[in-house]
Order: sequence, then C-alpha cells, then structure tokens
Amino acid sequence: MASFRHSRMQDSASAGQDAVIKHDSMRVAIVCGHFMPEVGYQEVWIARTLARLGARVRVVTSVAVSSSVRWLRRAPYPAGRSWVPEGYEIVRLPVAFRFRSAVLSRGVAEVVAEWSPELICLLGIGKVFGTRVLTEPALRDVPIVCFFSELDEYRRHHSLPARLVSWLQDRGLELFKESLYRRAIRRAQLLVCNSPGTLQWLHARCRTTEEREALTAKARVLTLGYDSRLFFFDATEREQTRQALGVAPGDVVLVTVTRVVPQKGLERIVDAVGALQHAGLPVWYLLIGGMGNAYERELRRRMQAQPRPERFQLLPFGQAEEVRQLLAGADLGIWMQIAISAHEAMGTGLPVLLPRRFSLSHLLTDGVTGWYWDEPEGFEEALAQAVGQLAQLSEQERVRQRRQLAQENARRFAYEAILHQIFQELGIPPWWR
Repeated sequence: MASFRHSRMQDSASAGQDAVIKHDSMRVAIVCGHFMPEVGYQEVWIARTLARLGARVRVVTSVAVSSSVRWLRRAPYPAGRSWVPEGYEIVRLPVAFRFRSAVLSRGVAEVVAEWSPELICLLGIGKVFGTRVLTEPALRDVPIVCFFSELDEYRRHHSLPARLVSWLQDRGLELFKESLYRRAIRRAQLLVCNSPGTLQWLHARCRTTEEREALTAKARVLTLGYDSRLFFFDATEREQTRQALGVAPGDVVLVTVTRVVPQKGLERIVDAVGALQHAGLPVWYLLIGGMGNAYERELRRRMQAQPRPERFQLLPFGQAEEVRQLLAGADLGIWMQIAISAHEAMGTGLPVLLPRRFSLSHLLTDGVTGWYWDEPEGFEEALAQAVGQLAQLSEQERVRQRRQLAQENARRFAYEAILHQIFQELGIPPWWR
C-alpha cells in the first residue's frame, strides 16, 4: 500500500489551595505506576498537554512496562531522571514488588514532595503505586486530583478463566485495595471518573455516609480524550488517503483501530462487512492493529472469503500520523470493545458505531457524532443503517460534516478542554485560551 505520510494541514485547532499560583510556571506532579510514551494513554497526554500549555511537569513513575503492552516493549525502562522533548521531566523508580498490574516502588512520596508541587495528578490507585502520596505529611496542603477508569463490565466480557482471575482479584480488593480507594475519596480534592460506569463502580466502594457524600461532592465524569496536536481533521489527508487506497468518491470506508486479539470480536465486523458487500453496497474495511498472531491469520482468511476481498486491509499499528491519515480517509469507525483509539478517531471528526452501554453513554450524541447499537443482536442492523446513510452523502457533504464534528469533539475530548474543566473544578483559573 502507498505511504500515507504527507504534510500536516490542520482544519481546526481550589479546594485545598489558598496560595496564588503563577500559572505560567505552575508545578504539576503526575504520579502513576506505568508511564509509556510509546503507547500514549491518559497520563502521557496529560503530561504533554500541561507542558505545552506552560506548566512545569514532573512525572513520577516506575521502570515497569505495563503487562497489557508487553508485545510492544519487553525490557524495563532505565531508572533515574530524564527530560523528554515535549518539555517535562520523568523520574523512574526501581520496582520493589510487582503482581499483575500492581507495582510498588520505594520513595515515591519523597520524590514528589522534594519537588514542591502545586498540584498532584494521581492515576491508577488500584495499581498501588503512589498511594503514600495520599498520606504524606509534607503534601497535606497540596491539592490532589485522582483519576479512575475501573469498570465492572471489563470483567463481565472476559472469558471464563479471566472472570475467575477477576473474581479472585475482587476478593483481594475487598481485603486491601478498597481501603486505598476510600482513602483517595477522603483526601483528594477532585475525583475524575473516565465514564459514568466508573462513578457507579466507585459508589460501590463507599462504606459510610461520609464517604458517599464526599464522593458526590468531589467526583466528576470527564471522560478520556486525545492529543489535539496528533488527531484532527485534514481534508487534504482524506483526499490523498482515499486516492492511495483506490476508493471511489461514493464508497464508504469503515475502520477499526485496536489490538487484533480474540476478545475484540472482530470476526463479527468482517462478516457484517461481507454481508453488505454481498448486498451491493460500496463498502471497505480497514483494520489497524495487526500483531502477527494466529487470530490475525484467521481474520485474513476470513477476509479473503468475502465477496470483495480486495476491499479489506489488515494493517499493523503505525505512528500516530499514519493512523490519523487513515482515519481521515474513513467514513465510520467501529469498536466492539471501547479503546482509546475511538476517542482519537473522534478527534478527526469520524462518526463511530459503539455498543449501547451505560459506561459509553456519555460519548456520543446518537445520530450526530455516531450511533449506538443494541447488544447482543443489533450490530448488523445498526451498521447497515449507518452505511446506508453515509452512502447517500456527497463527498463535499462528508467533508463538511467531518470538519464540524472535529470541532465539536475537540470541545469535549481534546485534553486542553478536559484540563480546562479540571482547573475550573479546582477553582484555579486556566491560564491558556
């Protein structure tokens, strides 16, 4: 396939604290057990965005590689301090203890405190790393924002062995981790929940009326987001990408960006696209996230068995620029299981098709920024209806809608917008415009 690298032509773009903050040099500590710039995710985008907006940022983390992305990087990071080109500092501490996602390092609170931060962002309480920050006397007057992403449904959709492991983890949670969550509810000034389901999950952790009242007062659903420098809509990229693929103006290109693993249910998408092709609809499917495993080989065979196999592409992960260009060339994103890539796709103005779940109910304006499908049987019908609507639009109208949706989504999902809400909740006037 032709290269998709071309030039960027962007269409769009407190409680606990009494001291006056000099905003252009505000010191923010980001504390998390794993920090992987190669992968991105919430902690990376927060660090990059704050640094870009003028804050002084120190990330305090471990040398560990997250077990969920061992396929990308196996060797641990070197311990010590480093500056990254985006303008923030990383302090990586050796691992003293590790079990699954939990990681423990010594001296976390001390490294945070000696830097004298004016704000602490604490991510991943359930991973244990950094929990001493909540009780460190030297930090008692520093406002803390805790970020949570836990969901019960992560366990419900797992295989039987995974559900058994999750059940055992839940028992451990009741004995140990739950006290950490309740401590965070009491200590933090703001509790950021990445979905309504996460807020519901936190409510179930409360044991007293005082904790429930504190959660109600402090918790806000502010969702995950994306880096606006990397994900935006570019009409020139769309035109060039569709030309490289050989897509006709009226064709409808579908895309999924996710790890190609069995629990994603991607074979259902392949079969549904094949059915649309059999019905005569001009539809393509791009799947980005190949890992060279047996499941990928099975999907390739499945694609070859469809009516128009040349209209299927299964690609490995690329750089963010390459992924953005492919997203620009598409017309609809599909996710059977939510991933951060869905938010990034929405940054390009791409309408998306998602399962109708409580945990995802905050993401879409149904029929405007995308569509929900009703589990378990409603996917194929919803996909056919969405493709039918998109096929009726001219290319000029599709581009116009993409520009509009990219601007609308940026107001909610770009990390500048999310951080603006966080600072407002803390009573700290944002210093950027």
